[in-house]
Amino acid sequence: MGANKNLSIEESEQFSIENPLYEQNSPKFELIGKLQRKELRLSYTKLKHLSSPINFMDAILNPKKRNAGMSLGSVVDCLLLTENEFESKFTVIEHTPTTDKQNEFVELVFKKMNLEPIANLEAKFKEAITEGFSRVKTDGLEVYCKAILEGKEVISNDMYENAKRITENLKNSDEVCDQLMQVEDFQKKLEFNYKGWNFICYLDTYHKNGFDDLKFASDCNPDKFSRDIEKFGYDIQIGVYAIGLEIIDGNFNPIVNHIVYDAIGNYAVLHIDSAYVNYCKKKVDFLIACVDKMVKENGYNKSYNFFRNRNTIYKPNWSKGFDMTMFED
Repeated sequence: MGANKNLSIEESEQFSIENPLYEQNSPKFELIGKLQRKELRLSYTKLKHLSSPINFMDAILNPKKRNAGMSLGSVVDCLLLTENEFESKFTVIEHTPTTDKQNEFVELVFKKMNLEPIANLEAKFKEAITEGFSRVKTDGLEVYCKAILEGKEVISNDMYENAKRITENLKNSDEVCDQLMQVEDFQKKLEFNYKGWNFICYLDTYHKNGFDDLKFASDCNPDKFSRDIEKFGYDIQIGVYAIGLEIIDGNFNPIVNHIVYDAIGNYAVLHIDSAYVNYCKKKVDFLIACVDKMVKENGYNKSYNFFRNRNTIYKPNWSKGFDMTMFED
């Protein structure tokens, strides 16, 4: 193990020599080292960005902020599945920093609170106001700072009320309740090694025969959501989870369902066909092979053609034909 790790460190140093654009100890250089030593834990959220090495590296180095839809989905998941954990995960607040000055002020508070106990927040908050922010509206921002420092996600009262309404609707659904009655565990953590890489994932629900995954969608019409599965990388998620259950539980054919809901009251329990689940596992195998190729060939700055022999665009099915009969005599 030690010899392999040392070899990878040497490879990282050689990579730096051959690629002077990557400074040693830079975030990208350190990420490359983790990849070469296989210290980076993979997940579906990482693998879904493997359309190109550039996209993969950028998604890890510059993660996107959660949008409102993602936050709403997380709140509903918590209220429906693990309501007792809501207060430890979320804080409902009225005021968030919305101006540049307010954001600058909040950053100063966080800087002052570095390594400080949460009990010192009030004093540090008042101290920050005296340092050029006396005219900035700071009402309610102390609650915001406290929530962030405690590692909680802050949500508005409107989002909370909306999430409660959606949750009650799902609880009153016979189809959803029947599905959840089979559950043995919620937010089950899976950690496993596959093809030399360590994986971590969390199942929304777990039972002896498989799992369910909750999804908030702008449109949960089953025909629309079937296309969203590939669009948003949910097929990769299915594959990773199924592989994890295969390794940990010896379940080679898990029953997989998506419980999909939208903001206006629609919902659907969608069963994923076993042949599709097997396809999803094969897709994960392909993506892991892509990671291995990228690492082996130092292709961290390559683009779309790196994972394909060639890119060919075919005529789409929706392209209109031509009526040539109008030209006939």
